[in-house]
Amino acid sequence: MKTNLITREGYLQLQQEHDHLWNVKRPEVTKIVSWAASLGDRSENADWSL
Repeated sequence: MKTNLITREGYLQLQQEHDHLWNVKRPEVTKIVSWAASLGDRSENADWSL
């Protein structure tokens, strides 16, 4: 069985992407979901149901 290896550069790129998603994108999404929950509807079409 062949083992797939990742280069140091590939690992660092994945780590940067993970950190960006966790520290930047996740808080943005959490803020939006919290706002939607405050309106009482978490469906993606909540704004269109008015």
